[in-house]
Amino acid sequence: MSPGGLRPGGPQDDDDLSRAALRLTTGVTVLTARLDGHMHGTTVSAAGLVSRNPMTIGAGLRQGSELLQLALSSGLFAVNVLSGRQAQVADWFASPRRPRGRAQFDVLEWDPDPATGLPLLRHTLARLVCRVTGQVAVGDHELLLAEVVDGSPGAGSPLLSFDGALHSAEFRDVVRRRWGRGLAATATVSLD
Repeated sequence: MSPGGLRPGGPQDDDDLSRAALRLTTGVTVLTARLDGHMHGTTVSAAGLVSRNPMTIGAGLRQGSELLQLALSSGLFAVNVLSGRQAQVADWFASPRRPRGRAQFDVLEWDPDPATGLPLLRHTLARLVCRVTGQVAVGDHELLLAEVVDGSPGAGSPLLSFDGALHSAEFRDVVRRRWGRGLAATATVSLD
């Protein structure tokens, strides 16, 4: 590797870069938004916690997407963290053939958030209500930043995006080495 981190002779080809990037493992979410009675949802695998204080979420959305426009106009959106049993929900909200508006929610179980009316999907690992605090253009996407203002946890294991496909996770304890004061200590940590 050269000092700049690039391989001698130039960057790798695009296929290698895509395959490498798809190895990033992310949780799958459905973002939902509402404005003046119009509702929309979209599947997102590029969402995550970017700050704990204040509790801030970052979500990547395609520039010009309907969800992005609704969230920016209303100042609010919800993050529905999908469980490993909700792959069909992820596929539904990723499909361009689903109905528009409220009709896209008619085939699912959901509740309106009491304070905002945002659609909150049932049977998820978590439901978070978020207030938009900023946006950053990144390539062909916008990174939407939002403070979590309310939320409720669920139960189960997450739905994950890995290597271009959806997977259900099964957690097991792992052995970790914790280093301190020159000595190695071994600890078992439960991830479930």
